[in-house]
Amino acid sequence: LMTTMSKQFLVGVAVGSGLAARAAQSGGADFLLAINAGRMRNMGAPSVAGNLPIMDAMALTEAFASSEVLSQVSIPVYLGVNVFGASADAAEIAQRAVEQGFDGVVNFPSSIHYPASLQHILERGGRGIAQEVAVLTEAKNRGLKTVFYCSNRTQARFAADAQLDSIVLNFGWNSGGAMGHKQRLSLEEVTLQARDIGRFVRRLHPSIKFMLEGGPIVTADDLAVVAEKADFDGYVGGSTIERLPLESAVVDLIASYRSAGAARSTISPAQRRLLAWGRDCGVVGKSAATVSCLQKLNTLVKLHVPVMIRHEQGADLDWIITAFERHVLRQQARELPSGEQFMQVVRPGIEDRHGSASRRIFGTLKDEQRNRGALGSDSCQLLLVHEPESLPPRTQMRLARALREGWYYAPGTRERVAVIPRCVFICQLWVPGQLPDTLHDDLAQLLEPSMLDVPPLRQRPDDIAALIGSRLSRLGVTQQPQLSSSALLHLQTLEWTANERALYTLADELAQLQGEIDKRQIETVLLKKQPDDADDLMVARGEKARVVETLWRHNFHRGRTARALGMSRKTLYNKMRRYGLGL
Repeated sequence: LMTTMSKQFLVGVAVGSGLAARAAQSGGADFLLAINAGRMRNMGAPSVAGNLPIMDAMALTEAFASSEVLSQVSIPVYLGVNVFGASADAAEIAQRAVEQGFDGVVNFPSSIHYPASLQHILERGGRGIAQEVAVLTEAKNRGLKTVFYCSNRTQARFAADAQLDSIVLNFGWNSGGAMGHKQRLSLEEVTLQARDIGRFVRRLHPSIKFMLEGGPIVTADDLAVVAEKADFDGYVGGSTIERLPLESAVVDLIASYRSAGAARSTISPAQRRLLAWGRDCGVVGKSAATVSCLQKLNTLVKLHVPVMIRHEQGADLDWIITAFERHVLRQQARELPSGEQFMQVVRPGIEDRHGSASRRIFGTLKDEQRNRGALGSDSCQLLLVHEPESLPPRTQMRLARALREGWYYAPGTRERVAVIPRCVFICQLWVPGQLPDTLHDDLAQLLEPSMLDVPPLRQRPDDIAALIGSRLSRLGVTQQPQLSSSALLHLQTLEWTANERALYTLADELAQLQGEIDKRQIETVLLKKQPDDADDLMVARGEKARVVETLWRHNFHRGRTARALGMSRKTLYNKMRRYGLGL
């Protein structure tokens, strides 16, 4: 940031405890804001609680700021003052700040965080922005420094007209973390507002300090993006300095201690052999659910009985099919005829519905040339049937009978044909634990003793890191990014309704990143993959994003932007007003 600005760049921290104040001073902060939202964060509540009528904000702030902050730091401390108490007298509020020895005051909690309609009501009652400015003006007249929180151009003008010392343009409560808010503004939109309002207030008050806080500006990289296009004097961090780093650090530490403790766990020789067999088949991970599934699979592949594989959508079944393939090949005592495949796959759900799947299984009688189908083929040793519930009911009944008795009648004859291949049925469960209604009872009862349930990813959170690593290796990524403990923990708490398919999609996106990946980067990637259900909102958001992107690309030059978008300047201005992009 210092390379983009010739003057000293200021960093302020909104704190709620003496511990945070000392850490901020050690980190080189230029000033502190002692505000009730900081105290709320330290109490485990979200920052927004600082604007709720749950306790006396002035009393709460003065108590901890005097005893914990002022006494332990040497950098300037600004007291959070407000006009929501029993008295809104500007002189009285300012005098209390002077008597307690604070270096300045800041308007917090402030009505800027309330909806516009409520702001108007407070203004009429003498408890709005105008009165907040009056308190800060009175404090300035008594020798204190002033910091004014605002959220738009009109509010910023009040501070500039009053010749206050500093403005903090606040873009709303910070996104991210356990109690973060949903991001509403993009960094490009924030840049546009910062550029516009900063230039505006400096025309009115050239010496004013103009700073930013909140919204999507969470990391230093985010701030650097804004600094490329907008000129401002500093940044104030609240949750981004006091809450988010603490959450991430504590999560990472606990996860690392847990991993260190888990390292002492031992694997029995039998489990080691089982996992080695699983790795040969392509299994990734060694969670308890994976090991349990492997144990049953290892038993089933050795039995010459039909098997039902049950899975949820998006599950990776390659390793299970490989296990059957490898076993059948080992059992093959003769060479297959040239051009024949030992495994055949039937997909009745996507093949035509006029009996082709049935004919492939049982064969046909055409021009007296008998085709026994896959069940009676000398070369077919493994038959995979996907979505058996999609077969016609009569075919399901006939298939159940053939597998139970070990033979069936050749098409159009009374000749008995022996069932040759090992049959594996693969059934997707649309409702967890519940077979499809269209699966015939005869077939379901036959397969019930040999059903294998593939554990969904949500039951295998310990496998997630290994699965991502395996996917990246298959993509040829040699320098793989590393997941921080907090990022991994976040992934392990997700539902993963689309199982490995969704995880592999995420891994494909992570392949573009380098270094350590934190939780916020994971959230950003996942957010990009979430569709917006409201079509009309999609159109509006799409147009807004296009306007912002074009403004950014043309360095916010309105004329060139309008030409690039194929619209008049007036139309561009109207759209900017509509989307709250400033002018």
